[in-house]
Amino acid sequence: MKTTITKATNDNVKTLLTIISIWGGFSLIYSPIVLPGPLTTLASTIDVVSSKSFLVEVFITLKRLAIGLMAAITLGSVLGIVIGAHSKARGLFNPVFHILQATPPISWLVLAMVWFGLDGEATVFIVFMASLPIMIINILDGFEKIDERLIEMGKSFNVNDVEIYLNIVLPSLKTYFKSGITVIVGLGWKIVIMGEVLSSSTGIGAQITNARLNIDTSRVLAWTIVVILLAYFMQVFIDCLFLVSYRLKKN
Repeated sequence: MKTTITKATNDNVKTLLTIISIWGGFSLIYSPIVLPGPLTTLASTIDVVSSKSFLVEVFITLKRLAIGLMAAITLGSVLGIVIGAHSKARGLFNPVFHILQATPPISWLVLAMVWFGLDGEATVFIVFMASLPIMIINILDGFEKIDERLIEMGKSFNVNDVEIYLNIVLPSLKTYFKSGITVIVGLGWKIVIMGEVLSSSTGIGAQITNARLNIDTSRVLAWTIVVILLAYFMQVFIDCLFLVSYRLKKN
């Protein structure tokens, strides 16, 4: 096990060094305005992280992301379970959710800017609308994969519907629930930054816009690195929560 983890770590380090080397090579060819080098970007990243407004801007973005995701997870889980429990309802509503999923986030953003203005609500709305159908579709897929023989066996032993749901249905959906959260967290970071870039004067996206207007490419890359790290650590945190939940249930 340790050997596998060490090998994976070494592979990741090699990949990172390769990317930095290629990046550094191209930065010698192009102007710093087009592509600043790794050291210049590192200096800008340190400057961004050490600024007085850093935590404020990060908190604003995290707040918008969390509200949008939590609303999508909560409503998506409820709708997914309620609709998934009835096969006819699944067939009726499934195309609707796929249509919502196919709707470009930029379309939701334009509408949200008209409905909510430019003070942050539009960004929360598009995170919610982009995440909701993904959460529902994942849970509905989970219902399609439930082993009907387990449910029939439960009924044959006179197990009531509540116990069947608690002991068979919901545990069977756990993998799909986690998969849905994993997808929308990664997507949510992209959507929230896009929303802030186009519709807000605060948050990380707004800072990227300011850097672009000042033709400060290294600062754009610095904030991008910050977003990547925040998204990575959020995903690790979520994985840890599911792992702890699994171990507690197992014990």
